[in-house]
Amino acid sequence: MIWDELRDWLGQALKIWAKAQGLDELPAYTLEEPPAGLEADAACNLAMVLAKPLKKAPRVIAQELQKALQAKLPDFLDDVSIAGAGFLNFRWSSRALERELRTVLDQGQQYGHSAEGKNEKVLIEFVSANPTGPLHVGHGRGAALGDSLALILSHLGYLVTREYYINDAGNQVQLLAESVRARCLELAGKHLDLPAEGYHGDYIKDIAKDYLDTHPDGVDDLSAILSFSLRRMIKEIEKDLADFGMHFDSWFSEASVVQKGLVEKHLQILKERGYVQEYDGAVWFVAPGEEDVEKDKDRVLRRKDGRWTYFATDIAYHADKLERGYQKLIDIWGADHHGYVPRVKGSLQALGYDPARLHIVLYQLVSLSRGGKPVSMSKRSGDFITLREVLDEVGRDACRFFFAMRGPNTALEFDLELAKKHTEENPVYYLQYAHARICSIFKKQTAEGGPPKGVSETSVDLSLLKEKEERDLIKRLALFPQSLHTCAQNDSPHPLANALLALCRQFHFFYDHHRVLGDNPELTQARLALLEAVRQVLRLGLSLLGVSAPESM
Repeated sequence: MIWDELRDWLGQALKIWAKAQGLDELPAYTLEEPPAGLEADAACNLAMVLAKPLKKAPRVIAQELQKALQAKLPDFLDDVSIAGAGFLNFRWSSRALERELRTVLDQGQQYGHSAEGKNEKVLIEFVSANPTGPLHVGHGRGAALGDSLALILSHLGYLVTREYYINDAGNQVQLLAESVRARCLELAGKHLDLPAEGYHGDYIKDIAKDYLDTHPDGVDDLSAILSFSLRRMIKEIEKDLADFGMHFDSWFSEASVVQKGLVEKHLQILKERGYVQEYDGAVWFVAPGEEDVEKDKDRVLRRKDGRWTYFATDIAYHADKLERGYQKLIDIWGADHHGYVPRVKGSLQALGYDPARLHIVLYQLVSLSRGGKPVSMSKRSGDFITLREVLDEVGRDACRFFFAMRGPNTALEFDLELAKKHTEENPVYYLQYAHARICSIFKKQTAEGGPPKGVSETSVDLSLLKEKEERDLIKRLALFPQSLHTCAQNDSPHPLANALLALCRQFHFFYDHHRVLGDNPELTQARLALLEAVRQVLRLGLSLLGVSAPESM
């Protein structure tokens, strides 16, 4: 793949150049697609970041680098030029583009697969919603981010495990049981006020009815109500996620963290290391470098009444993840948890782990609209729109793509009407239509001219693809592996979604300017090969986002 070739060649060449300049090592630099409008295929900012240590103008450094690189230009590059204040720009050779197209055709659904991950064990924990109500659209965004990222990382050679942390301990599940019990009494003709902070959605009534059907005499057994309600909610969550196109390799119980003694174990380690204080009848965590926690009640580990806090179980849970052999942890959390990040990282550092091994992705809220107007709340949930409602209305594909196409730190407005449109305004329809359009071209070619020649065969003359629109389309294909690399760097699938949309735009632009099934058989075969590569990459990219690639629309 040409971007890998460029990255490897440039890295080696720059090491030699740096040594000649008396530099022990080079600062971090970027190698990426240049801004639109520039006659270049890749850009490097090294001259800019070297300006300060070398005490030279960036353009002067760029000229020196250009001279050194031009002296031994590889066959996949036509030239190295300078743009702006000192960016190094590279242009692919025709031979390199033909070779890249052949690589796409040969590798198919393995295109972009690499050993980048080096079989590193990664645990991605996402969704992890309290089993006290149905999943809402915010959970859907976290689910799409986590699952798509897992698919991408697996494609890049990481060994990925998906885990759901079941919050089945603590005050929230007790409130669930009390809420269901109140509804059970109501159905039995008695009365008990719902807890002030309990759950009021219609789903509580459904649980209560089902419980009474199987436990007619168990209305006072709060433990049995709790167990029944948790099983019921977890089963519903599993069903919603399965219909959303995802599965979890592990469902990890918060209650088991306490039952297995993991909290006591890690609290003892923190005590021995001097990161625990006891006063006012409670046990507190003191982060590395801190001395006073009196004003921060969020750092309580054990309350006055002896109950563990969520923070205490979370410390033990994250330590257990690392003790299970995972080298990298990724947590997908809602943005309202931002204040929790330094505490969890600080606790891992206090236990002797490198906090950099924990990557926490915070995603912003999702607002629902219909034709630009806000959507009212759901009666079933009580105060939010459920993921199930959105799935039933717009389908899995639109949900998965809409949630994945924006960076997690960007607020997302989900327009339900837009998600259902069969027009180019709807990005997921736009992508799926491109795939279906290519499929229809192959069907037409087969109907008119018999079985197509194998478009991936070496006998197809790809050198006939000389038009700018053809070259630009191959360049877009070549950026696909780069987009996966960027996803891994950013812990987000949105660079892939954007890359697919850019490829789709380039395909439609090419198709509007050139006939594929023309009078020149050799050129027709070359263009069919190009379209087959586009079809393969669209299908692969959509699959990594959990979206289907229909052959007809």
